[in-house]
Amino acid sequence: MTGTLRHFRPGVFALIVALLLGVSGISVVTENEQAVIERLGEPNRVINRFSPTGPSGAGLVAKIPLVESMVVLPRGLVTYSLAAKRVRTADQQWLLADTDVTYRIIDPVKLSETLGSAVKTEDQLKALLRPLLDQEVGSRNAVVVAQPGAGGANEAMRRALDGGVRQYGLQVVDLRIARLALDEGSLASAYDRMEQRHEATLAEIEVKSANDALAVTSAAEAEATARRKRSADQDPEFYSFYRAMRSYDELYGDPKRKNTVTIVLPPDSGYLEHFGGK
Repeated sequence: MTGTLRHFRPGVFALIVALLLGVSGISVVTENEQAVIERLGEPNRVINRFSPTGPSGAGLVAKIPLVESMVVLPRGLVTYSLAAKRVRTADQQWLLADTDVTYRIIDPVKLSETLGSAVKTEDQLKALLRPLLDQEVGSRNAVVVAQPGAGGANEAMRRALDGGVRQYGLQVVDLRIARLALDEGSLASAYDRMEQRHEATLAEIEVKSANDALAVTSAAEAEATARRKRSADQDPEFYSFYRAMRSYDELYGDPKRKNTVTIVLPPDSGYLEHFGGK
């Protein structure tokens, strides 16, 4: 029995090795993946290459064990985000910008040859995107960058970034500045400017209000003078009586001046004729 096992041991070992090699030679590519089969380090064929018509080769993939290897890449859209990039606008405002880039791999062989794997794509996107942000945002005022489309900066950066990554087999489908915020220094400066504008507006309102009040008072006094003149022209005797009563009120009507004013007048004074029943 022992001799029989010894006789079959090499065959069993070979069978196990064959099975292991056979299993390692079978891989699965899903519908959301595309794969480059490399033979001895060189691209040989592409499985489930991206196509607008949809997946075409997903499923089990056979490759030669120890000779061929498989580089798996995303087949659909991929999003990369560059967060809190500090940029300065044309009007010298420092902003923190979050930028989202949507791309896809359209040439998996080129990507495999240049970058080796999809992991390195983000490094290339980051290296190209940073100077583009400085250039495009730096040529626009902060108010323009805050508008939809960042005042044309989004599309300009998308075209430039797409042209820069085509050498890696990538296509930039969309790029947009997702969020803008003032950094601490610019935020404090903005608050100071807002306070200065508020104070200037308040001072302008106060001056205008004072001028309006003066104009209203002047108009009222002019109207009162005109009315008194018309009254005097219509009844001079009554107007003389009215003026005497007003002067008497000014002299004695104020409680604070009571018993503090003394007037000595002769009996035939014209001022007293209104109080003598004449």
